[in-house]
Amino acid sequence: MTTSISRLLVATFMVVFSFTTLSSQAWTLLGSSKVHGHRDYDEISVTASRGDFKAIKLFVENEGINFDRVMVHYRNGTSERMVLKNFIPAGGETRVMDLAGGDRVIRKVTFYYKSNAMTSTKGKVMLYGRM
Repeated sequence: MTTSISRLLVATFMVVFSFTTLSSQAWTLLGSSKVHGHRDYDEISVTASRGDFKAIKLFVENEGINFDRVMVHYRNGTSERMVLKNFIPAGGETRVMDLAGGDRVIRKVTFYYKSNAMTSTKGKVMLYGRM
């Protein structure tokens, strides 16, 4: 019985700690772009004054978007490709995408997608970064 109570306390502590950790990770809006569906990619420019980020994620509004990949272009001239291959519905978000390397000041993010050009509702992608 003591072992069961100990396990329950440990599990409760882990859940509370993980919620506290997640809520303390502030996300900063870096920019947004409307997806018109006439091209297969769009870009969001980010100013260097926003800082050095460790992770990004995309939020989708208005219309769902079928993402293929994301290219993060850094101030130092390097780029990082992230395969996404997910449909994100309106109101949804991508997984957290960790950024590799030391100099992670983002210059722009290009996202490639398939969108329905025939619909009157156009999606909007918002880029968030976490330091």
